[in-house]
Amino acid sequence: MRRTRWAALAALLPVALLTPTAGVATAVAADDGCGTASVMVLGTLKASDRTGTVADINAGGLAVGVSGQQPVYWEGTRVHQVPVPDGFDGGRVAAVNGDGLMVGWFTAGTGPSNRTPFSYQEGAPAATLLPTGGADGWADDVDDSGRIVGTVDGAGRGAVWQDGQLLAPLPVADGLSIADVTAIDAGGSVVANGTIWNNGMEDYQEVVLLWESISDPARVLGPEVGSLQGWGRPALDDHGRVVGALQSSIEDRAVYWDPPEYGGPGEVASLPGFNSGDFTAISPSTHLAAGTALMRDATSPADQAEVWPGSGPALALPRLTADGASHAYAASDNGSVGGDAVNPSGDVRPVVWTCALGQAYVPEG
Repeated sequence: MRRTRWAALAALLPVALLTPTAGVATAVAADDGCGTASVMVLGTLKASDRTGTVADINAGGLAVGVSGQQPVYWEGTRVHQVPVPDGFDGGRVAAVNGDGLMVGWFTAGTGPSNRTPFSYQEGAPAATLLPTGGADGWADDVDDSGRIVGTVDGAGRGAVWQDGQLLAPLPVADGLSIADVTAIDAGGSVVANGTIWNNGMEDYQEVVLLWESISDPARVLGPEVGSLQGWGRPALDDHGRVVGALQSSIEDRAVYWDPPEYGGPGEVASLPGFNSGDFTAISPSTHLAAGTALMRDATSPADQAEVWPGSGPALALPRLTADGASHAYAASDNGSVGGDAVNPSGDVRPVVWTCALGQAYVPEG
């Protein structure tokens, strides 16, 4: 679901590279031990960019994501473009590891098979295209050893790359398929959205899949849900906790699974005043989860970025305007959360909430 939203936003803008616009950092809360809590509005590649989003942040504060339709990263609030090779017109950076190795995909046109995965080291003159055997593909995460995970062959095969080489695909049992590989942790565990096929593929159920190593069979995290429900994109931390969302047309519920049993899942209540919530990211080692509170089938209030410290209730993060939507997609061990927020001009700006828990609050119901 998140990828669909990114694609829709990117389609609004033409591709161009002009002088980057400057970002702004506004302090909104006192130091609580992880630094000064602030809302940092990051720069964009050109003044006319009306969309931008932070997809990931490492512990050193290096943020990655998209500005307009272009793959970018930020040092502080200053934006830098990942070099886009000839034959491609844009893309997105999806993740960055602790050494500044970024992964994502380049795009070429608007067709259904227009993505090519890449890796890029901060400051390098060029990105490295990752092999897919000629199929459509994208890279979604990278660990600190340089292992990269993603999806190739449309949405059918879980991919692992190491040193620029495509390794054996993630194993799945008969009757299971992979929809989207989303994350890898420091120990090599991987999570993905998956599907269980029944009755000769005439019926299906959606699940979250967990590989405790890239050579192990996938473990199914329940419950299995039918066509009226689905699972949001799961994320996991280095302790084995998996976070995500159980979604339907009526409500989304933010959930988590804990090792070793992975029972449940546990649920975290929506923010007061909202009927739905999701988690889309979790920091590697501090259990800091990030996501969005929203109202299904309602126009008010607007979506609001939320953060969860790993226990207790979820908390709201400040908006840029009183009624402007915001979303959180990244959580770092340095206490920062990244995403986007609507500014007073109505533009969707890339945002980092530094020392997020230092400025989070319980909204009025």
